[in-house]
Amino acid sequence: MQKTFSRVTALVAGTAVMLVNGVIYAWSIYSMPFGEGFGWTSAQLGMCFTVMLACFCLGGVVGGALASRLGVGFTVPAGGALGFLGYGLCMFLQADRLWLLYTAFAVAGLGVGMVYNGVISAVVPRFPDKKGLASGVLLMGFGASTLVVGTLAGHMIASPALGWHLTYILTGTAMLISAAVGRFFILPPRTEAAGPAGDAGGVTPGGMLKAPRFWCFFILAFICTGFGSGLIAHASYIFIEGGVSARTATVAVGLVSVMNGLGRIVFGWIHDRCGFRVSLLLDALLYIACGALSAVAVGGGAGWLLIGAMMLIGACYGAVPTISASLAQDFFGPAHYGQNLSIINLNILFASFASTLAGSIQTASGSYAGAIWLFTGLGLIPLALVFVLAGTKEVKY
Repeated sequence: MQKTFSRVTALVAGTAVMLVNGVIYAWSIYSMPFGEGFGWTSAQLGMCFTVMLACFCLGGVVGGALASRLGVGFTVPAGGALGFLGYGLCMFLQADRLWLLYTAFAVAGLGVGMVYNGVISAVVPRFPDKKGLASGVLLMGFGASTLVVGTLAGHMIASPALGWHLTYILTGTAMLISAAVGRFFILPPRTEAAGPAGDAGGVTPGGMLKAPRFWCFFILAFICTGFGSGLIAHASYIFIEGGVSARTATVAVGLVSVMNGLGRIVFGWIHDRCGFRVSLLLDALLYIACGALSAVAVGGGAGWLLIGAMMLIGACYGAVPTISASLAQDFFGPAHYGQNLSIINLNILFASFASTLAGSIQTASGSYAGAIWLFTGLGLIPLALVFVLAGTKEVKY
């Protein structure tokens, strides 16, 4: 008979699983050996990050569909196995096998997407009174992975006794074990695991796609996510361009990760207390202000100002997925929560191309300043969309 743990235990276990699997956002650390060892450019490595995030989104959709039939008890460990396979494939990389790098991280991204969707779908609905805070804690673990796992991986990669090969194998193994063990602690009660209980209502994915409220939020989330992911993917290189030493840059990437995690909790709390209007408006305003500061700092070599501004961008980046996990149920009901959330999270797929764009601008101009100014200008669109979203009609179900 399936044992069900308390919702607090499920939240703690889910956060631990997310902490391990959020390692995909430590890409700027994990990719360091490839630029130096294989001669791959920032644009090429940025494209790999784009591929990985795109497959992460698709993994969420696949995971949501499979979970509706087989349950998260299947999709979470299955995602962990794909993560292990993806990192394992990197053992066969060579300078002329850039395609294998893309393939490996496509597989890993698909697996992480399945784990991500499964954990959130299993845990967040158990906190109807604190959805924003619960999703914020889970996603704090996901965002903090860059500091905890990424920093450790950076030291391991730099160590002559370990190197990047062993680091990758151990990373994949940790993803597999965390998902396989964690699934036992996050499984919801049987009535919830089988599907929505009682008369719980909700809009189907098809109905959601017809709602103006969905598209307004989707575009807003796409631009905000692109802003954050486009810069975070190149964080180490941006810090070095701004005059920060390589060692300090590694620490600074971790600090961005910390703020990413804290931002998810803070914005989740703000969302629970003040609603989506205030939380999204604050997010958009901070993005614009910190983007401008980062562009000035990277061009002027103001390293500490750059680190501070990028840390706040990390916090802003954590806001949208946290708010999305709550709004998916608030706007469209609990009946199809996992599938609807996976569709909303497809904004990450389109936003992932921001990393490629930033890398291409840097390769063409020799600086990231142009990319930062571009993202800052685009940040005015979400600012306007917050007011549009507030005026859209509620979807009845």
